[in-house]
Amino acid sequence: MWKRFIFKNELSEELSPIVKESWIRSNKRKVDPFQPYGHIKKIEMKRYKSLIDWALPLMEGLYSIVKGSGFLVILCNEKGQLLKSIGDPDTLEKAAQIGFVEGADWSEQTMGTNAIGTSIVIDQPVQIVAEEHYSQICQSWTCSAAPIHDSKGCIIGVLNVSGPYEKVHPHTLGMVVSAVKAIEYQLKLNEKTEKNIMMQRFLEATTNNMKESILIIDTEGNIIKANDQLKKILCLDQSSLEEKNINEIFTNKSIVSNSPVYLQNKELHLKVKPSRNIHHVMVDKIPIYKDQQWIGSMIMLKEIEKVRQFVNHLSGNQAKITFDDIIGQHPYFIQKVKEAKLSAATDSNVLILGESGTGKDMFAQAIHNESKRKSRPFIAINCAGIPRDLLGSELFGYVDGAFTGAKKGGSAGKFELADGGTLFLDEIGEMSLEMQVLLLRVIQEKEVVRIGGHKVIPVNVRIIAATNKNLRDEVKKGSFREDLFFRLNVMPITLPPLRERKEDIPLLTHHFIEKLSKKLHKPFPEIMPDFLQVLTQYDWPGNIRELQNILERTLNRSTESSLTAKDLPEEVFQMFSGQKKEEILLHRDDIKKQSIIQALRLFNGNITKAAKHLGISRSTFYRQMKKFNIPYS
Repeated sequence: MWKRFIFKNELSEELSPIVKESWIRSNKRKVDPFQPYGHIKKIEMKRYKSLIDWALPLMEGLYSIVKGSGFLVILCNEKGQLLKSIGDPDTLEKAAQIGFVEGADWSEQTMGTNAIGTSIVIDQPVQIVAEEHYSQICQSWTCSAAPIHDSKGCIIGVLNVSGPYEKVHPHTLGMVVSAVKAIEYQLKLNEKTEKNIMMQRFLEATTNNMKESILIIDTEGNIIKANDQLKKILCLDQSSLEEKNINEIFTNKSIVSNSPVYLQNKELHLKVKPSRNIHHVMVDKIPIYKDQQWIGSMIMLKEIEKVRQFVNHLSGNQAKITFDDIIGQHPYFIQKVKEAKLSAATDSNVLILGESGTGKDMFAQAIHNESKRKSRPFIAINCAGIPRDLLGSELFGYVDGAFTGAKKGGSAGKFELADGGTLFLDEIGEMSLEMQVLLLRVIQEKEVVRIGGHKVIPVNVRIIAATNKNLRDEVKKGSFREDLFFRLNVMPITLPPLRERKEDIPLLTHHFIEKLSKKLHKPFPEIMPDFLQVLTQYDWPGNIRELQNILERTLNRSTESSLTAKDLPEEVFQMFSGQKKEEILLHRDDIKKQSIIQALRLFNGNITKAAKHLGISRSTFYRQMKKFNIPYS
């Protein structure tokens, strides 16, 4: 049948379909049936190392069965190239004579019909005997081969057993198939193990790069695993941690119980004293189950200080003002800015004094942003804006159940939230004497105790206080504690009212109108001299805050491209002996004359500075002086 096909291209119906179809494919590919030996190609053996390692024990098992019978056990790659051969020495030598050695290409495309190459093409086990082989050099052999698949079903190799054709037996193919199934099973186990190892590495890398500390405990509280962050906090290595029970780390034993319990945002203290003095943490505990049975828990720790920083960032507890935002050129005001910058270089308490609206809160923020605490929280609290019975809980916090209506789980106070940063106590003069006693203790001891609690919490807070009262007078009256006054009055800064720095009014006016124009989506208007002259003569009892208010109201109402004195509200003209706005505007020359006289007085006769202050040129200033008969000083 082979001869008739090779020489006459006649196919016998007695051939098996697998062989018949393979002969046809081989013929179409013009495979030489009389080639004297196989083709040897170079193989990158490293690529197949794992396949060889897993297949070799089973190949050796197969060989132990056929040893001495003239059979070979052969492993090939997915292309049909020989990777490994095991057999009797004389059989290996006989195979070598036809090039059937490691590296030989025994694919169907190269050698025609054979068990190795044909099993790859049809992707199923096959036995090829004697003249069923397309190439004549293979016809003294019987070969039984089965493809090896990976977990995705792709062929990754072939296992083959070859021997003398007269010893053919169907059980041989059965042994090969069984061995292949065993190899595939081992490969799947290996792949699963590698995936588990890879997943473990991914999880370790993930947990070790998390900001939170994580540990796994069993049902008895024994530590099984911890991430790098926890090791850093506790200054312990993995082996030291695994020797510990969770109760050796936390002061509160309730974190471990004989039943699965969820915990969320539980405040606990560490027993192990770390080198960075981190001892106060927030804890979450999540039970772990296997087949609905509790086998342990995962515990996540967050340093309370970092939690507070995050909360402060979200809640806007950050200082936004710097000294660059503080506007003023008056010599006395500049001196106060210098004093504030000096105080920022220290860690001492600051007391800012001044009338309402002079910018005490701005100075407090600027001092914080200039200090070494600038990256930490800045928390402000208005002592006059909180009822006396609630001020204590706001400042010092409270524990669960401290009073009716207390938040479940308690709440941290402003001192705790400001830890490491600055606490700005505005309107400190309005604080009750009872609260002053508690505040003094916190400042002295640098620790707080929450209302209703007993635990002492260390705090590192810089105090900046502010008031519009004369605290020395309040001390004499007995409404402010002298010892607290001296604690706060380490770096005093007294801000001048706006009426004492009127030369800054044009500068402030331009600054505020520029900001307000953007805010109100209006073009920046031209500011006329009479507009500034009226503003300069007003005494501003509400100081900078009142100026800003007046300018915003004026800009909102204005429909012109310029701002003149007539655009200002009635109240700004109150200093003109009770005259109405309309009457005053009829006598603008009087306003101009008074403005020039006042500017000369402010700048001790310096024409250049006085003209600049009024927003006019020197030549115009001279003409106005001549017009109003104002003598040169």
